[in-house]
Amino acid sequence: WCDVDLTDRGRSEARAAGRLLKENGIEVDHTFTSVLRRASFTTNMALEYSGQTWVPVTKSWRLNERHYGALQGYNKDTAYAELGIDQELVMEMRRSYMTRPPIMENDHQFWHGKDRRYKELSQEQLDNSRAESLQDAAARILPFFNSQIVPSIRSGNKCLIVSHANTIRTLIKHIDDISDEDIKGMSIPTGIPLLYRLDRDLRPVDPNIELEFRYMVEPKGYTWATSRMNGFHGVYLGDLERLQDIQMKRDVTNRDWQRIILRNVARQLDEADGTGEDGNGDGVLETRQLYFQIHKKMEEKEFGNMLLLGKMKDQLEYLMWDRKQQYLTMAGFESILDKLHLSSEGSVVEPFVAMTDTDAREKRAQEWYEMLALDLEEECLIK
Repeated sequence: WCDVDLTDRGRSEARAAGRLLKENGIEVDHTFTSVLRRASFTTNMALEYSGQTWVPVTKSWRLNERHYGALQGYNKDTAYAELGIDQELVMEMRRSYMTRPPIMENDHQFWHGKDRRYKELSQEQLDNSRAESLQDAAARILPFFNSQIVPSIRSGNKCLIVSHANTIRTLIKHIDDISDEDIKGMSIPTGIPLLYRLDRDLRPVDPNIELEFRYMVEPKGYTWATSRMNGFHGVYLGDLERLQDIQMKRDVTNRDWQRIILRNVARQLDEADGTGEDGNGDGVLETRQLYFQIHKKMEEKEFGNMLLLGKMKDQLEYLMWDRKQQYLTMAGFESILDKLHLSSEGSVVEPFVAMTDTDAREKRAQEWYEMLALDLEEECLIK
């Protein structure tokens, strides 16, 4: 595991988390954290600033962050270029529930097999932790939760878990029984306490029932990350604007992934044509084939609920059936993709938008010119 120090911002967030615990009267009896230093430092500062430094702390490697294998230590936005991996695959590793990254070999600078923190791990445990999907991380985390944390809760302790984004996401998924698909859209903010109350069966108590609970974040954008619609029962003790900003950034990342997927589908279809001068594609796509390739992609469970893919399908269906357009250039495809992206920013739009007559005319004229450009483009292609 890559074991980095807390940044200055991380230290500030840890202190703020402790203050939030104190201000909200949250008393802790037992704390659990990972063996990574950033989690340990956060634990110490949060307990100090909440006035509870005496609380016992249990550390375990099972609460470590998800292991990103060969990607460990690389910048998540440039890893695909540095390692020569397809960008769509890197995004899939980060966002999907079951896709593993490339495994970490023994000569990797962050290989943990020689670190004495992990000397008690069996060979099988070491091999399994060379690279983890979210599903693999859950298989590591949940046994510790059930064998150590649950008994502490059942004994009457109020437990604090200080860990990492994917670890917390795994626990939320388990506690709230959130689906594999819905959990991918959940953003876990750093340094903001998340409060759960559990009943005697360790099921979460609905915060809408207990009057002192209230949701601190409204669903926003593509995802419904903190929504009762998907079974979320936690309550953040934090800043509403910051939570929404974090969710919005994740929405942007999800949309970028979908753009990459759509571009790859179009590029692969073009290259499969092989009619270009270099034996590759000629930059012209058959609208019907593009539609069915995207449809085929969306039949896979991993991609079935992606909004941009669905919107592109709708647009292609409109071109095929309403406009009888048989072909589309790569440039035309990019133009549609940009328009879909910009019209799907996830911002909250009022049901009725007041527009002046001039604005309405300009908007209609712009749409007409765009359709005319597609018509002329197809006419040239048919000729």
